[in-house]
Amino acid sequence: MKYFIRSVKYFFYFAILTSLIIAALVMIGAVEGDVDSIFRGGYSALWKIAIFFAVVAAVYPKVGFISRDIPVDRDWNEIRDTTVSYFRDRRYDLESENGDEATFRFRGIAGKISKMYEDRITLRRTGDGYELEGLRKDVLRLAAGLEHRLTPQNEE
Repeated sequence: MKYFIRSVKYFFYFAILTSLIIAALVMIGAVEGDVDSIFRGGYSALWKIAIFFAVVAAVYPKVGFISRDIPVDRDWNEIRDTTVSYFRDRRYDLESENGDEATFRFRGIAGKISKMYEDRITLRRTGDGYELEGLRKDVLRLAAGLEHRLTPQNEE
């Protein structure tokens, strides 16, 4: 169900973003305000655009959201303060924690809107360490930094 909701959100996101871009082009006079002159085929092109948006929106949640493993074999109580501090430094606040799972949400409203309120990062304990789940860009960035912060450095 979460996948379907994300797909619907992205469909509307793409439609609204495209509408805003077209409205801006009309307002600055780059294109005429007539649908027939904006799109080849006029109104009949709108359903083709909608189908394109639907296909992209159906695929995007699969590639836009990932899980990443962090190989740290320490207990949550040992890494909790470091982890919460790390996320806080990157503008994520602890939303909830229960047992071996913690969720973080982005702090700023502009960031939440740009991420379409899909700003939740979930950190859960696995057999080999921890798993970070959320938006691809954020998970890759946060997982690399968190792994670096939690892994002891060998000084030579």
